[in-house]
Amino acid sequence: MSNTENSALIALSELKNLEANRVADIESAKQAKEDSERRAREEAERRAREEAERIAKAEADRLAKLAAEQEARDREERLRLQEADLRARAEQEGRLKEEQMRLDAQVKLAEKKAKPVWLYAALGLLVVGLAGGGYWAYDNAQKVAEETRVARAAQERRDAEQKAAMEALVAELKGLKDEQDKLQRQKQELDDKLNNVTDAAEKSRLLAEKAALDAQLADNANKQTKKRGQTSKPAGGGDEKPKSKGGVSVTKTDDPLDGL
Repeated sequence: MSNTENSALIALSELKNLEANRVADIESAKQAKEDSERRAREEAERRAREEAERIAKAEADRLAKLAAEQEARDREERLRLQEADLRARAEQEGRLKEEQMRLDAQVKLAEKKAKPVWLYAALGLLVVGLAGGGYWAYDNAQKVAEETRVARAAQERRDAEQKAAMEALVAELKGLKDEQDKLQRQKQELDDKLNNVTDAAEKSRLLAEKAALDAQLADNANKQTKKRGQTSKPAGGGDEKPKSKGGVSVTKTDDPLDGL
């Protein structure tokens, strides 16, 4: 074999080595890029999941705080109504006693003169009137207490509905995340198969499956974004001015969190 042939073989071998190195570098760069993208996706998903959990926890804490504050206000309102009722009764009884004492004095004075009957009639009418006034004050206090109880029950029902909706939303987000993890694993398995496949038809089939998985992942991510947006979206419409009913402020609104 001549030197020319040896040189040609050596050059051909070097060219093959260079080509093999080039292909290996391309595959290595491709794999590194895919790994980087996968890590970036996983990091973004982790941050999104933590943010959704943080929002859900903050909402639950806010509802608990509002419920505690509402309970404290209700307790103060009950005490205020009880005190007002007792004070009204005491005042009524005091006025009644004073009037009875005054009329008794007038009766005793009149007995010395002519013992008129009209004083006793006036005393009876006064007693009836004061009793009616006391009943009105008591009845009004009972109505206010009932309105307060009804408003509190409605608020508690709205709070329960809001809490149930939040729990359902968190459950949906978890389901979407589980589905996303499953799709990511399937995609990773397809990437591993694509790295090793040599048949063109099989490679085309795998690429089609990967495109379908990418579409499912994009749809899943879009759903998660919408659901996460719902965790901070107000449930009610515009604000309404509170109406006062018997000393108790009652706000009409469709927001299950409003009016607390």
